[in-house]
Amino acid sequence: MRVVVLAVIVAGSLQVSAPSASAQKGQEKGTVASVKGVPAVDTSALHQSAHAKLVCVACHTSLDVKRTPYRGKVEPVVCVRCHTTAEFKHPFHPEVAQSIRSGVTPKVTCKECHGTHDVASAKVPGSTFSASRLTESCGKCHEKVSASYAGSAHEQALVANELGAPTCLSCHRQTLTFARAATDSLTVKAAQVRACLTCHLDSPDVKTRVATSTVLVSPWAHSAHGTLLEHGKAAAANCVDCHGSHGIRKKSEPGSTVGKDSVTTMCARCHVAAGQKFNGSVHGAARTSAKTDSMTCATCHSDHAKAGEADTLTGAARTSSYDKVCARCHDPVAYSGTYGISSDRFKDFSDSYHGVAVHDGTVAAANCASCHGAHDVKPKKDSTSSVNVANREATCGKCHRNAVARFDIAPVHLKVGERVSAAARSWLAPVGLLLVAGVAGGIFLFGRRRKVS
Repeated sequence: MRVVVLAVIVAGSLQVSAPSASAQKGQEKGTVASVKGVPAVDTSALHQSAHAKLVCVACHTSLDVKRTPYRGKVEPVVCVRCHTTAEFKHPFHPEVAQSIRSGVTPKVTCKECHGTHDVASAKVPGSTFSASRLTESCGKCHEKVSASYAGSAHEQALVANELGAPTCLSCHRQTLTFARAATDSLTVKAAQVRACLTCHLDSPDVKTRVATSTVLVSPWAHSAHGTLLEHGKAAAANCVDCHGSHGIRKKSEPGSTVGKDSVTTMCARCHVAAGQKFNGSVHGAARTSAKTDSMTCATCHSDHAKAGEADTLTGAARTSSYDKVCARCHDPVAYSGTYGISSDRFKDFSDSYHGVAVHDGTVAAANCASCHGAHDVKPKKDSTSSVNVANREATCGKCHRNAVARFDIAPVHLKVGERVSAAARSWLAPVGLLLVAGVAGGIFLFGRRRKVS
């Protein structure tokens, strides 16, 4: 009987110690065997993580190290006990900061992004949040953003390992979205501009690679949009409004919001009336033709800045520059054959009364847009054109209140030395001869009288 009892006791002790033995064996190999109610832990991953030097109770403060294996309740790990600045380093997930302040569990927790026992430093090449994998890791949750980012100018630079190529955190370490309810539009838009200028204006790496960056970006601050935004107009467009955010493409690439085939549509999102007029104009009609060098909004307004300093209230250029803008296309001979337009129209205008007045700085003097319009320029044969014969009285009457139907009987763009019509030539020569004869005769008679006297 004693032998049987002793055998039962030995067998029981072996059965109780079996889990502990397995756990210890597993720890030596780097893995703890899963026991009912006890999660398995890959200690090999832990030893290679950023927390390799920490003991278990540093994070799991409720653990009783004397109880192995531990079957009690494991309290959630509070990362901010060590990472006290996490609230300020994660503005792209504002709910994290809010939960820290309110003491509640956020929808996005630290372990969902960084993992648990396999947390790796972003400084380790190939780790989850290293520069080479950052966009991939963020894209697991932000799928739509990731799809838009693919193929963008920024992604191309990142894949090519270009110096200064931006990652998600390059932009989102600051508040650039409306995720925070208390953030106003003006603050967000100003922050977005600063983020873009940090690279495209201040980074030597970007300026060296993108030669036109400084030339094109610098004038933006003095443009209509930049001036209005600086003076508190939140509705004014900024970089993101025109170029987009994650899917930014060069204007020469398909899908670009500022390309020749899309920039007018993009501008019309804000400038609705101007867009409608442009589409019905001779310039808008040219955009639909196969001639890809026809004008867009940027042709006249430039890419980032209107010519001349902009007014702080209206955003309009303070000095008139229509004549110089129109001359870019209507002066060169190269365009005359392509589009059948006269290459001497600007020269004719410059020699006219209006042109001389504009050249002398007379603000009230009529320029190209005063007569032809700005966005709604149409051929003079069009019955709705402001320079059509039926509409000239009204057009001239905007400045000349006493204008009548025959006010504009003379040619407007009369070339220097150009002959007038045959009807005019029939009476011009006789009148000229009479004037010359009268002046000569007057001088002759006046001279004789003086001699006699």
